[in-house]
Amino acid sequence: MVYSQKTSNMNKKTFIIFFLLSLFIVGKSVPTNENSGIIRIDMNKYQRISFDSLVEDLSCIKLKNSSFKYCINLIPYKNNFYIMGASIAGRNVSIYDKSGKSIKEITLPDAILVNSMCIVPELEELWVTSRFKVINKYKLNGTLSKRVSLPFPCATVMPLGRQEFLIYSGGANAPKGNIQGHFMALTDFKSIQKLFLPKIGHREFPFAPYNLYTKDADRLYIFPDNIDTIYSCNFRKREVSPLYALDFHGDFLTKEKQPNGDREMNDIIVNRKYIYNQYSFYQASNKLFFKLTGKREDFCMINLKNHSLCSFDRLFNDFKPNDINPIVGSDGRNLYVLARTKDLLEHYQNIKCTYPSIRKLLSSSSKDEDSWILISIKIK
Repeated sequence: MVYSQKTSNMNKKTFIIFFLLSLFIVGKSVPTNENSGIIRIDMNKYQRISFDSLVEDLSCIKLKNSSFKYCINLIPYKNNFYIMGASIAGRNVSIYDKSGKSIKEITLPDAILVNSMCIVPELEELWVTSRFKVINKYKLNGTLSKRVSLPFPCATVMPLGRQEFLIYSGGANAPKGNIQGHFMALTDFKSIQKLFLPKIGHREFPFAPYNLYTKDADRLYIFPDNIDTIYSCNFRKREVSPLYALDFHGDFLTKEKQPNGDREMNDIIVNRKYIYNQYSFYQASNKLFFKLTGKREDFCMINLKNHSLCSFDRLFNDFKPNDINPIVGSDGRNLYVLARTKDLLEHYQNIKCTYPSIRKLLSSSSKDEDSWILISIKIK
């Protein structure tokens, strides 16, 4: 069921009215009322497809002088790529131009406590959140301009324009880990204007998912960790409401099912008892993409036009990335994938490469080369 903060005090009739008024709700999937506006998707009923059937075009570049071990996410903006990477020393942000040339590597304060990054187009600034309460503001060339400490928890900032932002608390332990009992809020950083997603679950960890949100021209799409509901934020109305209730038939580890101890959680992960997380959540060409982890390991795609569900296990030419978070960014039309040169060379030893851009790049690469290749995939 999809819960609201007032559900326990409502009868069935009031609950339906609550839906019709489009107030803000959170929870787990069940068959939904036809007037609620929420679309139920049976996650066991999908069309199995080849990822290549979605590809209109593909190009790639080699990133020069990259130091990160794995990628959290990538933001394409104007003529540059902003990549949040991680290594044993913590997280950093690397700036590359469109040819793959390294422009700057930003050494972040509190590197091991960095949560997320975003670009604020209105201000032409790169914002990096850390310590669940600090925003480090950079110019687009990577120069630090100021650090701001917030009076409420914040792991992720989602710019909406007009100097308004959705913020995600990160779900840290109460009482400081939520915003007035909610996971999300609308703010101008002067005051909290609206609250969304009431806090649920008996145990919360400080956590900022790799890909909490993605967007198109009119909306944000939000997929919080351990909640089997995808939300939509209308830019114009500044409202957050559930869009898709994903019915995993009990296989998804929701906040209500969170174990009380680390041993139980370790057992869930090792034995794959549940789908315990999702990564690579991005939108391209009116399609939502995400990758499941745990009991299921497939990629899922929801068509935003007809709400159909597709599944695939591998990417282009049946390439299966070694990284848990293989799709690292999007620009509304293209998905961006990072892969190691040596992994691609190994993959194409016995498989024909049907993409000229990859063939050309690999032909000038050595088998021991460990550089990153950034692959841009235009989705039909």
